[in-house]
Amino acid sequence: MTQKPDLRCVGGNGMPGSNQGSTGTNQDSELSMKAGTLPAVLMKARRAALEELLQSLTDVFDKADDTFFEYAEKAASDQDKDDYLETMRQIRLNRKEVERKFFQQINGVFKELTQQQAIEEKPVGLESISSLDSLSLVENDDLEMDVALEGMISKAKTKFGDRIYQLSARLDAMLFHVTVNDKNNPFHPTHICNAFRHAADEIDCDIKNRLVIFKLFDKYVISRYDLVLDAANSILAEAGILPDLKGSPATSRRSERRSASALSDTQQGTTETTKEVARQAASELFGQLQTLLASARSVPMVTDVVVGTIGSEAHNAREVSNDELFELLTRIQQSQPGDQELLSGYVQPVRFNVREAVANVLQTRESKAGPERVGQADSDVINLVAMLFDFILDDENLPIPVKAIIGRLQIPYLKLAVQDYSFFNRGAHPARKLLNELARAGIGLSDDVDQLQKDLVFKKIQQTSQRILNEFQKEPELFEALLQDFSQFMQTEARRAQMIEQRTKAAEEGKAKTELAEKIAMETVRKRLDGRTVPEVVVRLLTDGWMGVLKLVFLKYGPESNNWMGAVKTIDHLLFSVTPPRDEIARKKLFNVVPVLLKNLRQGLNSVSFNPFEMGEMLTELEQVQMQILRGETPGHLDDRRVDPAKDLVAAVTEDMERMGASPVIPARSKITQLDSAKAAKKAAVQLPALADDDPYLLSAGRINVGTWLEFRNDTGVKTRCKLAAHIKSADKMIFVNRTGVKIDEKSTLGLAHALKNAEVVVLEDSQLFDRALQNVIGNLRKVKQANL
Repeated sequence: MTQKPDLRCVGGNGMPGSNQGSTGTNQDSELSMKAGTLPAVLMKARRAALEELLQSLTDVFDKADDTFFEYAEKAASDQDKDDYLETMRQIRLNRKEVERKFFQQINGVFKELTQQQAIEEKPVGLESISSLDSLSLVENDDLEMDVALEGMISKAKTKFGDRIYQLSARLDAMLFHVTVNDKNNPFHPTHICNAFRHAADEIDCDIKNRLVIFKLFDKYVISRYDLVLDAANSILAEAGILPDLKGSPATSRRSERRSASALSDTQQGTTETTKEVARQAASELFGQLQTLLASARSVPMVTDVVVGTIGSEAHNAREVSNDELFELLTRIQQSQPGDQELLSGYVQPVRFNVREAVANVLQTRESKAGPERVGQADSDVINLVAMLFDFILDDENLPIPVKAIIGRLQIPYLKLAVQDYSFFNRGAHPARKLLNELARAGIGLSDDVDQLQKDLVFKKIQQTSQRILNEFQKEPELFEALLQDFSQFMQTEARRAQMIEQRTKAAEEGKAKTELAEKIAMETVRKRLDGRTVPEVVVRLLTDGWMGVLKLVFLKYGPESNNWMGAVKTIDHLLFSVTPPRDEIARKKLFNVVPVLLKNLRQGLNSVSFNPFEMGEMLTELEQVQMQILRGETPGHLDDRRVDPAKDLVAAVTEDMERMGASPVIPARSKITQLDSAKAAKKAAVQLPALADDDPYLLSAGRINVGTWLEFRNDTGVKTRCKLAAHIKSADKMIFVNRTGVKIDEKSTLGLAHALKNAEVVVLEDSQLFDRALQNVIGNLRKVKQANL
């Protein structure tokens, strides 16, 4: 039986919460938050949710043990079998530690909530794993894990979006000093997945087996995550926190994994109440928004919200019905300019004043229909949608043509909101998801109109937008069909771009590894030549031939291998063979070393396909020098009366070393001194000005994760959008690619920090556009309300 980790709330007192009314609960929560602890009812909800989470996590480990044992039995090779069994052993050994770290990470999010930290100010996303002894590409292994975990998060948000929203709304209503949203809701799937990724680092296994573990986590935790959300929601609802927001989840749902009949009964009951629950949630949220708008209307000097009646102000003015307003908006939409400008791509964002357009139509028909005005509720909807689209048109994260296309959708989305208030509170609403997908697809597009004319993604955004303008009447199903069609298209495009991106990253990885091998080879030769006077043939052998051998061995076997140590030992034997022996013992050793050395040199040079004619000449010349030393004669390179022919060669190779970033070889009177090398290296190093370790731009550059979109701006004003595809940490090289996966630029962390500081690079926000717009509108309205208190 697995021992449960401590589930006590961080900073909590462990006392169970009582079923108080909402007023008492709110008072308790305010006092608790001031004291830096969680309210008792939240502690109770947390414990119930984490109990469910622990049970699901237990299922993951139990199934993992069985899965890897089955894999081992069916393994095609002994190596695979050993890998599976070792992973199974790692899981058994580290299971408790993984559980401990998993819940510790979740505890940390709750602790930040009590400290009233705005988590949204912190970078939100999957942790990037940095590890590197030689080459750490955040690309291949980490990218696969990123994709897997992002997929889990996306699935949970899509499948359980309503439950997540309800839990966020209840926490936000209970905690006065913290605005709770998806980013700081401790129960949000993002935090759960991040916690598991961090905890799973305790299990030492390769990427293939690690992905198997993540798939099990997806199957037994994420797919059942509604159990966790229901556990927390039910306790908060029973305590009187927005009890009408949703019917308390049936207790039998929490035994779903054990009772199929209970699940069936619960699903049937849920189906019967879905429409009523959605209507209640929509009405409640819209009521809150109306209250905020009313506060804003009372202080027009500090808000952009237009006050006053839409239409006639006469006391006998008739309120137009919802259906009449819908038809009126349809006529306004049809009277707008045609779509030729939109389809051509030559577009600029246009702010369309819907209030004014509606008022003009009502005024025009007043002589026949009499005075008319729009009701307050519909006026509020018009104002809300207008503010949402104002935010979208002001958003610097989207290219101008994309903003222009999305901006044209204001009236269709207003028509949708007029007939369905749930549009504002349903995160999974197809229309909201479609708008988010259009924005996400457009973030990587260029502002260049000529390029856009050839871009398939831009054309698809245009076509989807135009279908909304042409086909939307009253059937919201159109958005669901368009969402499915657009998502399928983008999946195909993403696969195509990912293939090119993977090739780009693989090429850069190989290039970086090759550069590192060449640099290490140069440094190895430099250290052994440092302070020595050697014959010209030795310098040529090392720089023209043996460096290639070192490079090959480094790439093939690594710097810790016996092959590498043998290749380096050959250099030592070579230098020993051209150094006059001190005594007879050294002479005998030299006599034994020379034949083996010549054999090793020949084999090594052959392995890199060195020119056999040139190799024969150099080895013959080397033998002559070695025979001189064995006969006790003074070789030419030790005769001070002769000019050292190696000097020019060493100087030549120094230029190559400096180019690669290796410490140069500087001959001084036929000798290389450490002092000269240090001075030359310092002189040769041309770098950007260093920044302090706590410099905000340097910290920001270091926190940018793979997949982040940025905009590069040159001196002529040209803007190029690209994303970070890989971070090769051994070379401190960040690789940036465009939407199609083609490399655009590369920078070091310091280089990116300076670019951020000089506003040459801007980090783009690619999160949900509609959600950001709605949060911005609500935040601004809350500020206005607070200013009016």
